[in-house]
Amino acid sequence: MNSEPELVTPPKSLLANNPLQWFRFIGPGAVVASCTIGSGEVIFSTRGGAIFGYNILWIFLLASLVKWVFCYSSMRHMTLSGAHPFERWKYLPGPHGWFPLFMFAIALVCFPIWNSFLAGVLGTACTWIFGKQPLFAGNDTYCWATIALLLAMAVMLSGNYRRLESLQTGLVLTMLVCIVVAVIALRPNILEILQGTLVPSVPTYPDWVRELKEFEGRTPTLEIMVYISAIGGGSFAYLSYLSFLRDKKWGLAHMEVASDELLEQIAAQKDHPARLWVRAAAIDTVTSFVLIAFLSACFSILGTVVLAPDHVIPADEELLNHQANFMRVLSPWLVPLYKIAVFAAFLPILYGGPELDFRVIKEFLHSTDRFHNRFAEKKLRFAFIVWCLFGGLILLWISWWVKTFVDSDFSLVDWISPAGIYTGVLTCGFYCLANPWMDWKFLPSKLRMNWLLVGLNLIAGVLFTVLGAKSLWDEWWYTDQRWHCFLLLAVLAGFAMLVAVFFRRFLYEQPGHEQDIAGF
Repeated sequence: MNSEPELVTPPKSLLANNPLQWFRFIGPGAVVASCTIGSGEVIFSTRGGAIFGYNILWIFLLASLVKWVFCYSSMRHMTLSGAHPFERWKYLPGPHGWFPLFMFAIALVCFPIWNSFLAGVLGTACTWIFGKQPLFAGNDTYCWATIALLLAMAVMLSGNYRRLESLQTGLVLTMLVCIVVAVIALRPNILEILQGTLVPSVPTYPDWVRELKEFEGRTPTLEIMVYISAIGGGSFAYLSYLSFLRDKKWGLAHMEVASDELLEQIAAQKDHPARLWVRAAAIDTVTSFVLIAFLSACFSILGTVVLAPDHVIPADEELLNHQANFMRVLSPWLVPLYKIAVFAAFLPILYGGPELDFRVIKEFLHSTDRFHNRFAEKKLRFAFIVWCLFGGLILLWISWWVKTFVDSDFSLVDWISPAGIYTGVLTCGFYCLANPWMDWKFLPSKLRMNWLLVGLNLIAGVLFTVLGAKSLWDEWWYTDQRWHCFLLLAVLAGFAMLVAVFFRRFLYEQPGHEQDIAGF
């Protein structure tokens, strides 16, 4: 018979005044940060610098700040109470469980789309690295992407969290060192960098960008929202981040939801272990988001200095190729090293991403009445990997069909734009707005976030929601790619209605004792 999990006493290193001892508490945040490096920092930060120059830097800094706000806020709530946001959101006003179901619907629809996009990007990189192959009959990008997805599926089925954390942490540090060397070697204008970072300005397209067909009807707001959705990840990355806290056993994160009596005890003791563990999560999140902001700025600076003067933008079949110029300016022999690094970075993203995504689905089921501690995790994990990666494979070849027979101008960026806005902007806004409510509803006053965090969550929530809605409007009204924006919206709405009507009562009503669903 398994014993109940116990609260772990914080080690002395957590409470030490020496910051060097704090680095042992960096872990889950590094996983989230490194899983977004490829799509966020390498692609879209570079693209933003090439298009908008230094004027985009303050937006990357602001995006990192607001994403840290809602990530840290929900993290401290879980560390103090043991409750994942899904376990709190089901009590939001309205039909019981409607908001977790709404988020669950978006997750299931958008996860395969993101995997399709990332596999396509890796496919373009492999085509560039290995050259055109006669066997692929001119479809090199899609064939390489298919191989990458199948390889990621094999790795994913045999992986575990500890190996993932070690690999991704090392990847972040290696990428940081290489990119800093490149930035220093190019000697960019420090005053212009500081001005672009600290003085907000409205980014606009330069004249040479307006002349490109790719940007016809694509407003700057829409373009920038795609960057924000990718850099640092979206709302679901942070929901999975919180799930990793259970493995770390910080505070009450690995335990059942705390009772009101226990919360009152924690509130009465300033040195209660649960309150002390909040420091570990703060160290992890602050460090991770500083790395995200720093890497975003570095890639954006390199895009501004190296690509913008030649009017070069990472796009379509060349989302990763042009970044090799960052190494070429140092020495031509570093270009092969870049090729290896790109492949080494993106493959872990392909199998690390579904690991994060699976955590979201697991936490959702864990939060329901019917499946709370009553599902077979291995079976569920296998089914979800197939859904994400095999579903991504199907969508990848659908995008090939669209590009070949329907719209030759269709690109990978068009494919991910609406999904990115849903997962990385709109739902982030909803997440921010729900954080203060969770504290107010469930925590004693002494444990609630301070007014500064409350204000930042509310401001960030409104900004994300308004800008996300405007971006979807721009995607619908100004571009000629309305069909995929409408299709995604229709699928989401239909799926959400199906889940709400047929599954809400099934999930949130206690099952009878005679019913055995442990084999699910």
